[in-house]
Amino acid sequence: MENNRQMSAQQLMRKLSEAMFFANDLKLYLDTHPDDSRALKMFREACRNSEICREAFEKRCYPLFSCSSDCENEWEWLNGVWPSQKMT
Repeated sequence: MENNRQMSAQQLMRKLSEAMFFANDLKLYLDTHPDDSRALKMFREACRNSEICREAFEKRCYPLFSCSSDCENEWEWLNGVWPSQKMT
């Protein structure tokens, strides 16, 4: 993945969306082709890639899921940008 310091929130979200779409597409394929070992390997890699993208986005921007929120010191879940708001 590109240097996430140089990427905007919108670019990071796009990378994450693409990675999750690919993983989901492979999941759907595996639902009908469960014995395809090549597709299973690709699925595992796609899942790892989407996790890397999610972590990069959350580190740079804000948590995407409430379980990702660092709530040790304060409840920060509401500090992010809502989906209806434009990301910069």
